[in-house]
Amino acid sequence: MPEMRLSLSQPCFSGTLLIMLMLNLFLWEKVASVPVYTSFSGYDGMSLNELLDHAVTESYNIRDLTAEMHRIFMEDVRYTPGRWFPERDLTACHTSALSVLIPKNRAQQFWGEFLLKETIGLLGAWNNPLHHITTQLSHMEDAPNDIISKAKVIEGKIKELLAALKSILNKVHPGFSDYIYPTWNGLASLQSPDEDTRFFALYDLFQCLKKDTHKVLSNISLLKCQYVYRGEC
Repeated sequence: MPEMRLSLSQPCFSGTLLIMLMLNLFLWEKVASVPVYTSFSGYDGMSLNELLDHAVTESYNIRDLTAEMHRIFMEDVRYTPGRWFPERDLTACHTSALSVLIPKNRAQQFWGEFLLKETIGLLGAWNNPLHHITTQLSHMEDAPNDIISKAKVIEGKIKELLAALKSILNKVHPGFSDYIYPTWNGLASLQSPDEDTRFFALYDLFQCLKKDTHKVLSNISLLKCQYVYRGEC
C-alpha cells in the first residue's frame, strides 16, 4: 500500500456590569467584527423552547462528528507507515480571546444574552477555518475521504446552528446584529511549503475545534436550563 502523505496544495450588580463592559471592550480589540446578513426565515415559526431543543440536538451532533473526525485523523497519523507523531502541546486556539464574564447573580436576560453572544462568536469563528480545511483537504493526494466528508458536514451544521442561535438571540434581544467573531490567522501555516508545518496546522485546528464544540454544547445546555427551566435543572 503506498504511503499516504498529508500534504496540502495551499461586589454589586453595577460593579459587575462595569467590569464586564471593560473586559469585553478589551477582548473585542482582539477580534474582528464581521457584518453578516442573517436570515431567520427557517426558524420564524419555532418557539424559543423548540429552537433551544433543536440547538441542543445540533450541538450534540457537531460534537460527535468532530470527535469522530479527530479520531480518524489521529488513527491515520499513527498507523500510516513513515508518519511520525511527536508529543506536542496544543498551541493557543484562535477562539481563546473570546470570553465573557458572567455575573454571579445570573440575572436571566443579562446572563443569557452574553452566553448566547459568546456561543455565536465561537461558532462563527470556525466559518473561515472550516472552509479552508475542506478546500485544502480536497486537494490533498490520497486524503481520507471520511475526514473530508465529515468536515463538510460539520461546516454545514455549524452554519445551521449559527442561524438557530441568532434566531434565539433575536427573540430575547430583538434587533441585535453586531456579531463579533475572532479572527483566524492560520492560513499561512496550511499553505506552508513545509509538510510538517501544514500537518501540525491541521492537528491544532482539529484539537481546537474539538475543544470548542464541547464548550458550545455546554453553553447551549446552560441556555436551555436558564430559559426553559428557569435555572431549575
